[in-house]
Amino acid sequence: MKKYGVFAVCILALFCASAALAAPGEKQIKAMSLFLSNFTELGFMEASTEEMAKPENYPDLVRFGVWHNYINNFKSRIERNDAKSQKHGDVRIKASWVEESVLKFFGLKVTADRSVDQSDPPYYFDAAKKAFHFWAADGEAAWYARVKNAESPEKGVWNLSGEIYNADDPKELWGDFEAVIRESDWKGKPSYVLVSIRSEMK
Repeated sequence: MKKYGVFAVCILALFCASAALAAPGEKQIKAMSLFLSNFTELGFMEASTEEMAKPENYPDLVRFGVWHNYINNFKSRIERNDAKSQKHGDVRIKASWVEESVLKFFGLKVTADRSVDQSDPPYYFDAAKKAFHFWAADGEAAWYARVKNAESPEKGVWNLSGEIYNADDPKELWGDFEAVIRESDWKGKPSYVLVSIRSEMK
């Protein structure tokens, strides 16, 4: 009886140790929240990488890549068009930056080489400059994600849930979300890629 008792205690200890290793710390929770906020701030409240990989969703990938950089990398990646080059927009971004952002956040390789006309604003692809021209615009209220719960059903995969809040007024909630993300490596640094996110407005 004692032998089996010791065995059971050892199994329980191993289980608890595994659970402890899987529990994310505060720093990791913040990193996960920041990662998901890159989607919610652009209005991507419902998305899955599997669906985004379909050819018909190319416009959404371009929109994500353009506006992610417009909001987060304006000074380094958005270029102003001179007065003679504003037929299709007052600013432009290199297509390579759009492709990089899609790869980093969705884990998808996309060739961004076609205009997106059915969009507001539209994105005109300039083959000579290999860039997208579009009209700059001030966005509406930015909604960020706050991870409240995180579980890892398998190594490198996280099931997350939490709330979406107004970046200017954290007490104002848009709703709740559930997401699945996968750990990745981006240029030698720990990162994540999206598997799916779905949200419900309060």
